[in-house]
Amino acid sequence: MKHIAATPMPLLGRVLPGVEQARTYERRWLRADVLAALTVGAMLIPQGLAYAQIVGVRPVAGLYAGVFAMLAYALFGPSRHLLVGPEAGAAILTATALGPVVAGGGPERLASLAALLAVMVGALSLLGGLFRAGALADFLSRPILIGYVNGAALIIIGSQLARMLGLERKSNEFAGQLHEVAANVDRTHVPTLLLGLGIVAALVAMRRFLPRWPAPLVMVALTTLVAWRFQLENGGVKVVGPIATAAPAFGLPAIGFEDVRALLPAAFSLTLVNYASSVLAGRIYADHFGYRLDTHQEFLGQAAANLLTGLTQGFPVTGSDSRTAVNASMHGRTQLVGVGAAVMVLVFTLFLTPLLSKLPLVTLGAIVIVAAVYLLEWRPVVALWRVRPVEAVLAGVTTLGVLFLGILQGILIAVALALVDLIRRAAHPHDAVLGEREGLPGWHDVEGHADAETVPGLVVYRFDAPLFFANARFLREQVRRLVADSRHPVRWFVLDASSVFDLDVTAAESLEKVWHELTDQDITFAVAQARAPMRRMLRRSGLQDLLGQDLLFPTVGAAVRAYLAARDDARAVPDGEPLSSPQVH
Repeated sequence: MKHIAATPMPLLGRVLPGVEQARTYERRWLRADVLAALTVGAMLIPQGLAYAQIVGVRPVAGLYAGVFAMLAYALFGPSRHLLVGPEAGAAILTATALGPVVAGGGPERLASLAALLAVMVGALSLLGGLFRAGALADFLSRPILIGYVNGAALIIIGSQLARMLGLERKSNEFAGQLHEVAANVDRTHVPTLLLGLGIVAALVAMRRFLPRWPAPLVMVALTTLVAWRFQLENGGVKVVGPIATAAPAFGLPAIGFEDVRALLPAAFSLTLVNYASSVLAGRIYADHFGYRLDTHQEFLGQAAANLLTGLTQGFPVTGSDSRTAVNASMHGRTQLVGVGAAVMVLVFTLFLTPLLSKLPLVTLGAIVIVAAVYLLEWRPVVALWRVRPVEAVLAGVTTLGVLFLGILQGILIAVALALVDLIRRAAHPHDAVLGEREGLPGWHDVEGHADAETVPGLVVYRFDAPLFFANARFLREQVRRLVADSRHPVRWFVLDASSVFDLDVTAAESLEKVWHELTDQDITFAVAQARAPMRRMLRRSGLQDLLGQDLLFPTVGAAVRAYLAARDDARAVPDGEPLSSPQVH
């Protein structure tokens, strides 16, 4: 009975990670979580308003999208640090997708379509979680992770440059943002720039000398008071301004088959972008803080956030790199940060919107830029270059792709290049001719062991990769080379298949050609240590009958003993010189 009573909690913790976080919460984390929640909430308010404007819906929808997304993800999301809500990339993709579909239908139709798109993204994410599609994350290697982080950090910085200079940002692309700043640098609002640089310096100094202080929150409060006291708005410093509020509307968005069909490609793209960017960011902080991120559950976290947001007339949401970076920099430990930030934003939206009307926008820009700068990872790129340059190049390509092509495109290009590199390596894998060392059991690579001796007339060859279409020709060429370069006439050729865990049809046909070529030269071809998958393919392809069951050996040692026995029986001594049989294991 005790066992039955204890099982629901672990199961509940897997389905609802937020429950497990609450159950294991430690009181010493509370201060950092509360301070991080206040700061993140203060950041979300102007960001939510701005991203709602990008989508084209009422500004308050951005606040409610942040509230409901954080609450849903806190319950279903696997990351302890990732904060989900309105984000620039998702807002831009949403606006791009909705434009052709709205067709002049007005604000209400636009809001309904945005909510429908969020529900569709949530439904597709739910399918990804139910079908355990988190294996997609296995294609996101360490170089791709580093490249994505650097690209995302630079995108965040680029999105705030115009705000730091007191300029209007019109472009939503990194290159366009840089061009806008360069073209309008002569219109820089100097007081705004000086204020922004001062905030950046203060944030860096507090991070260095007062690491326990909630520096972003201090800057939000201080600059709001300064702006109110000295009326900075009258001097041209842009502030958040008044915020019109209204209660959220609950219910299913209007669903039409034509609308669903028109939005389906965008929903797929958003689902992939949301998942890829969120799981990459989540892995960064999971690795840093020492816990495991369930990549399957991440789909469910994204699904819950988008479904609830769509049902409250919001728009698609995703993991926020900037708010998550600030959360981590303030040592937030659990999703209590998201819950606290959601409560703060909700209370603020309903009752306290006038308080932030004087907050300078440059304050938020400075906070985001500092968080992004500390997110950049250049040393790992240098380390990759020293260890394996091709992976450093892959990280750089990912960064450039994310910057100039988009998050999804950049990640897909990097994954494609990684697969090409994998196929390139698999097409020319490591292999070895094996020999025996006196006093050391087994058969060993003759290149790695100078004192390893081969048996005249016998080639024992190990192939260290699965045999498939890309390396089948390489195997044949290596067999030909080894036979041609042998100092003694080759009588037997033994393929050590211990590392060949798979065999496709093309490779099976190539092995058959190897058998024919060797047989034509009066050379016996044998296979040793074939694994179960390879044995099945040998049997199904007919190679087992062609080779003969007596030439399929369980070990290399057994194959060598069979060769020695056959040599002695035939009294065929290579080069006419008597040889003592080596010790065989």
